[in-house]
Amino acid sequence: MNLTVRALRAGELDACAAVLTDAFVDEAGLNYWLRQDAGRERARRKFFDAVVREMLHPCRDITVAEADGAIAGAAIWLGPGLKGFDFPWWRELFYTPLFLSIAGAAGLKRAQELGARLTACHPAAPHAHLQFLGVSGSAQGRGVGSELLKSTLAPLDRSGTVAYLEASTERNVSLYARHGFEVTNEFDLPGLHFWCMTRMAR
Repeated sequence: MNLTVRALRAGELDACAAVLTDAFVDEAGLNYWLRQDAGRERARRKFFDAVVREMLHPCRDITVAEADGAIAGAAIWLGPGLKGFDFPWWRELFYTPLFLSIAGAAGLKRAQELGARLTACHPAAPHAHLQFLGVSGSAQGRGVGSELLKSTLAPLDRSGTVAYLEASTERNVSLYARHGFEVTNEFDLPGLHFWCMTRMAR
């Protein structure tokens, strides 16, 4: 597999959203609040269509792994001081119909509960937050996630920046641990366990 890690290019937002939609099909944290009826596939795609644009944050940083000419994985980081899904009131009104369509009222409440728990786990020190890291199903197990991590952690090391993320599976905890992350907090919600992990710059 010929793999290249690079910044997302203009015109690739839809392809990036498609990869993340595929990568997160069984992700417990997302499925905790996203609708799980017959419309769940469309809901997940609508969510990532919005995330890769401006819903997460206008200053998000998106890096992709290109394998044999197609996007196979993506990492979305927020730099120090940036908070994901932190809207002014008028922006919250704008996104409320989208959230209701992909989660419903009960799911939106669960999303807010999960968001509050995740926010409480962030390190006190300034840090970059790995908001999403996903690899398409056909490319999983081939080192794509590790290459994305290595490439995006390198500039953080050069600048002395702490890195932070959350994981919802033991497999992902092991992956991140191999790249220097340590579990700094854990919490449970019904049917869901989260590990919060921090990595000091090297």
